[in-house]
This record gives sequence, C-alpha cells and structure tokens, in this order.
Amino acid sequence: MKVLVTGASGFIGRRVASRLLEEGHEVVALVRASSNNEGLPKNIEIREADLFDIPSLENAVQGIQVVYHFAAYFDFYPGDEELMFKVNVEGTKNLMNACVGTEVERFIYCSSTESMGSIRFPPGTEDTELRPDFSYGESKVEAERSIREITEETGLAHVILRPTGVMGEGDLYVMYQVIHELNDGKVFALPSDLSAEFMYTHIDDVVSGFVAALTPMVILNNTIIICPDEPITWDTFVQVVTERLGVKPPRLRVPKTAAKLGMAVLSPFKNRKKMTFFWHGKSVDIMFSNRVYSNEKAKRLLGWTPKVSMVEGLQRAIDWYYDNGLLKRRT
Repeated sequence: MKVLVTGASGFIGRRVASRLLEEGHEVVALVRASSNNEGLPKNIEIREADLFDIPSLENAVQGIQVVYHFAAYFDFYPGDEELMFKVNVEGTKNLMNACVGTEVERFIYCSSTESMGSIRFPPGTEDTELRPDFSYGESKVEAERSIREITEETGLAHVILRPTGVMGEGDLYVMYQVIHELNDGKVFALPSDLSAEFMYTHIDDVVSGFVAALTPMVILNNTIIICPDEPITWDTFVQVVTERLGVKPPRLRVPKTAAKLGMAVLSPFKNRKKMTFFWHGKSVDIMFSNRVYSNEKAKRLLGWTPKVSMVEGLQRAIDWYYDNGLLKRRT
C-alpha cells in the first residue's frame, strides 16, 4: 500500500513512517521546501508541498491510497494563535480536499484528547462533551469538525484518532520539562492535593494504534481514543519520577491558591526565553482536573491493546534521557 505521511520528521510521524516501511508499505513523506529532512527514515520517498499551496498538495497526493496527517502547530501557549488555527484547521481542510477524487481511500487524522479537556465524569469516551482547556485543543475540535463535513460532502472516508499526551524515548516536551525540573531540584513546592488522575500514552503504543488504523473497514468515519489501560495520580507520578531519578520529592505542600500565586510570580522569570508548559499558572489547574479516558473503542474496533503502563513508560523515558545526556545523574 502507498501511504503519505505528513509531519514525518516529527515525534510521532517519524516512528509511524518507520513502522509502515518495516511492514512493507511504500511510504511518502510530505515536507515543506524549507524542512530539515535528516531525521526522515531511509527508503522513504520525499514530496515537497505546502498546506496552503493547493496545487502542490494535489500533486503530492497522486498515487496515494492512505494519508496520515500528523503535521500541526503544537503548542499549549502559542506565540501566534492565529497561525496555529490556520495550520491546524485550514491546512487540514486543504490537504483533505486535495485527496477528494484521487486514489486516496482514507484520511487518518491525528487529533488529541486535548479536544476534550478536563473530564467531569471520567472516564471520557468518544461521546464525551468537548471542553478544551487550551486553544490548541480548540483548533483540534475545529479540525475534526471540518474533516467530518468533508466526508459528508464528498464521501472520502476518514479516521480520527485522539491520543492522549505522548511520552517516552524521544519526547522533549511536557513530560521531559517536568522531569527535568524535578531532577534539577527547581520544584520546591507542590499542591497539597495530588489525587487527580491523568493519562499519558507511551510512544510505542501510539504508533501501534495509528498503524492498526491503516486497513480495517469497520473503523471508517469513526473517532477513536488512544490511551493506557490505567491512569495514575499526580502523587504517584511524583513518587515514580523522583525515585527513578534518585532525588527527594519536594517536601513543601501548599494549597491550590498558593500554588497558583507562586506560579504567577515565578512564570515571568522562568519563561524569559520561551514559554514552557510547566511554569504557568494554568498548569496548576491541570493538576486538579481529571484526564482519564476509555480505550474500549480502540480495543474493539482496532484490535489494539496498549503494552506499556504509565509507570514503565516514565521509567523508560528517564533512562533514555540519561543515556542521551539530557539529564544529569544526581546519584
């Protein structure tokens, strides 16, 4: 099967492209002319296009049977929110519309559980009310809506997969930031209540979920959550991470209001060069919200089962950070 992958140099896209190649598929990477292609897998065909250049997209999808769309503007605190919506919504519409009337049989879109936001009555399912906490999640809601509209208007089938936050070897965003700060002893206080539960999915399980979506007919025009079997609490997270790092967990515990105030005071100093996820008042709110989901639909329709628990995934990620010089050993 000939498959087009956008965002093939990214954290998820690169691994999905590699897995598809290993399974004997022809893989085409859609890249911009200015992209650095050094991280792309070997034996991959490269086609240049731009999400806002319709003719280039129409050329890029010729001879393709399945499109995986991973390319996105991903940032919880974007420097250019208008551009983020343009890339994530308009760019997605342009790409999917370019597939209409071609050999493309299905359009597989990487959404996110960020489209759902905090879950009032966990576990969240594909039918749960969408209440995104960040504009990034709002852009995913709009992109999902556009995809369904194009399917209804044209008949081009889609599959929308909503992975949770992704962690593991190679991740350098949210989990890495938090682990790095704990390792360096820069987190001197935590909220007193760390009982809220959340989910992150190991990269290997995310990849296997997307690869499983390649051929089954039963999943067409469905939205499917990709998540672990079990959540963990923030308290467990701190225990697991600090134990693996060999550092002591922060002893000072403070009420939520004090934690938010502290973040508000420290944020301007911590984010002088670039806004991080961790050092922001809204991150305190996240630690008090439940982000627990059900993977029953993924198991039933995809025949997919997660293999890596959150605890194992965090431990493996920390070991990878050490091996690649991204963390200093404290013991």
